[in-house]
Amino acid sequence: MRSRIEVDKNKMPYQFQIMLGGSMYSMEWQYNSTSERFTCTLCDAQGEPLVYGEPLIYGNPLFAALSHGEILPPMEIVPLDESGETQEITWENFGETVFLTLDDEGESV
Repeated sequence: MRSRIEVDKNKMPYQFQIMLGGSMYSMEWQYNSTSERFTCTLCDAQGEPLVYGEPLIYGNPLFAALSHGEILPPMEIVPLDESGETQEITWENFGETVFLTLDDEGESV
């Protein structure tokens, strides 16, 4: 099983700091009930936004359109259901069976 980033959907909107690949980041989480979509804004340690309002899409790595490693975390962060029960992100399953998994084998999280 991969490592996970725990997100408390019941606190949204909220943010927390996290160490990824040896660097500190801030992740701000929001949920839009109209579009039924979770989004993440990623900031550096000084609070400067690196990626604003990235939507979570099942099976697609967050921040995939950008280069990982220099500014962004070096590992992929992918919303997945490792139990195989679903292939979509909903309010009901996020944090229950669908988690943000880290492709972090050999990395420090």
